[in-house]
Amino acid sequence: MALDSTATLVVGAGNFFTAPYVEATPAALPVDLSTIPAPWTNLGHTSLEDIFSVSSEGGEATSLGTLQAKTLRTTYSPRSETFNLVLQQFDAESLRLYFGSNAEVGAGGELQVPLSPTPTVSSFLAVFTDGVNKFAFYAPKAEIMRGDDLSISDSESLAGLPISVKPVASGSNDWAYAVTPLGAA
Repeated sequence: MALDSTATLVVGAGNFFTAPYVEATPAALPVDLSTIPAPWTNLGHTSLEDIFSVSSEGGEATSLGTLQAKTLRTTYSPRSETFNLVLQQFDAESLRLYFGSNAEVGAGGELQVPLSPTPTVSSFLAVFTDGVNKFAFYAPKAEIMRGDDLSISDSESLAGLPISVKPVASGSNDWAYAVTPLGAA
């Protein structure tokens, strides 16, 4: 791999999108990442401090050997990954992503938090901008749910709803999500 200074990423802006998940035809990764078309919907304001993170579970290595070769082969357990971000809009859509898709709206318009929440299943897209270049994470199917506890710590910061986005296999795909190489939209 050659040194390529133009392939480094400094996030200047970013947006997160969901689209309804339809098993037969999940929302496709847009060809032009500078204008995201329907059915994608922007999730709104998100944290400037905690932009985006990816955490992993699994992937443990096990060495297998024989009497003649103590470490003949290595196997790895399946790995799953989770995207984490913080929503900073407290509208009904954001609250439902955090508290569960099965949260009901009460007679007074309040969102009733279920005892057994159900994740929101949708397609997910994160697009980051560095000048004219774009970089994206795309999951044709993902489960979205509360990622961490809600904490409103002071009156000088925006409060946030930490959510987790867990990409899962869609249809016959043997992959859960894709990333785009950094490049012009």
